[in-house]
Amino acid sequence: MSIKKRATTVGLTLGLAAVLSGCFEETKAIPSVEEVAKETATKSEPVNDGTISLSSSGEVESFGEMTTYDLSLFFADQTPMIAPEHLVDTRIVYTYTTGEATHEVFVYDTEQASNQSIYKTSKTIGNLVGIDDELVWLEYDMIEGEAFAWTIFRMKMSETKPTELYEGISALQTSLPHVVTSEDGFMWVDYVASEAVTTSSLVQYSPTEGSVETLRTYTLQEGEKRDGEYAFDYRGGADGGIIHQSLFDHGDKTTRLVSADGSFDEGMGALIDFGMGTDYVALGKEGRAEFVSKSSSQTFEYRGSQTKISFDAFRFLDDNRILFREGMNRLLIADLNQKSVATLPNTGGTTSKPIYVDGCVAYGVLTEDGLITFNTIQVD
Repeated sequence: MSIKKRATTVGLTLGLAAVLSGCFEETKAIPSVEEVAKETATKSEPVNDGTISLSSSGEVESFGEMTTYDLSLFFADQTPMIAPEHLVDTRIVYTYTTGEATHEVFVYDTEQASNQSIYKTSKTIGNLVGIDDELVWLEYDMIEGEAFAWTIFRMKMSETKPTELYEGISALQTSLPHVVTSEDGFMWVDYVASEAVTTSSLVQYSPTEGSVETLRTYTLQEGEKRDGEYAFDYRGGADGGIIHQSLFDHGDKTTRLVSADGSFDEGMGALIDFGMGTDYVALGKEGRAEFVSKSSSQTFEYRGSQTKISFDAFRFLDDNRILFREGMNRLLIADLNQKSVATLPNTGGTTSKPIYVDGCVAYGVLTEDGLITFNTIQVD
């Protein structure tokens, strides 16, 4: 099967791709759990606008069985920051650049303690996601005029050669597609730009149907006073996608965060990251994380250990428990029923964005002394 689409003048900046697929930035040292607990209220209290402030409950006591896998042996004389991108049974899938011109998809088998390359390319792999044993990823290469030619591939883990799903060219400073998973399959936004019009189309690949379809197209008229809509950031969710979009009215700009199913639609300013569950939308802002009800005016808020710290990588473990990352060093779990936030055990070092697949959390850690590990947690 080969389902293709060619874009003639599409555009891209690497900014979004780097934010979405890159896990790591330098941040200041994170205070200890004890330090945070001393600075945080011991009970949940409403802040001035009626939002409920989540209290710190220290380090999590019962979350699930954690296992650590040491991959340092496979990276002799190297200290890469690698991150799990998909889980299939005992196999952890991740991507890694093994040289200037070689980008690979690896599978680490936790039972066999083996590390196998299953795909190589001379192009850059933008990001990879999976559903069950099917992998989908983007790869791209720079072409003339500071544009990028890109292709989205799919491949089952039992196969040895990928199949092309979609392709295009990104130019005029619009973003590369970033593939995400949703309830119904794989999604991305395809940006097509000209001097007069920019369109951003939400596209979905259904592995069960074997089909690619455009769910919605946003149109922006370019010029001195822009007019129309532009989808500049997006995530998959329990009920489809959620889009952070700009709306222009003869040059006047507003932004909204809107779910594809219409269950959430609010004006929204700057966001570091966001995610959507069945009942709540999670918002990562500078210095705080917010969890906003989709059906009421209820909002929970957690203030960070630093006013400039970032929050991202929201993973809904269930309707009321959300795993997320503070800075680059700490993973936390918000329990909205208990109105509290607990910290996962931290061995120190840089922590990747976690993934959550079929009841299992996985993330990578690069310690200060160069130890490279994958950690998995079977969630209770």
